Amino acid sequence: MKYVKYIGIFSIVLLVGVSLVTMKAEATPPRYINLKYDKNTDTLKVIVSHISPVRGFHYIYRVAVEKNGVLEQSHFYKKQPAFFLNRYEYNISASSGDILTVSAYCILFGYNSVSIKVL
Repeated sequence: MKYVKYIGIFSIVLLVGVSLVTMKAEATPPRYINLKYDKNTDTLKVIVSHISPVRGFHYIYRVAVEKNGVLEQSHFYKKQPAFFLNRYEYNISASSGDILTVSAYCILFGYNSVSIKVL
């Protein structure tokens, strides 16, 4: 009987340990970023794919917008809006030939950046 108690405690500790290890392994950086700039409204539309089953724990916490290599805007978030495809819109003035770069940062692991040239 004494051993049954210890086996139960060991099983719980093992289960918690495996859960924590797999949770860290599932943390991924934002995979894909799509940018579209609307010159009529000075709006940059951003779509970021980032899988997160727990949007308040593993999420995109920061989106930075650069124009021609200079940081224009930095937005911080406490959770991401959707499980997979996250949509953001930012007002930014840009002219033809400007390069807009967006970087999306995961709270747990890495980031991704994409640039477009305004036509």
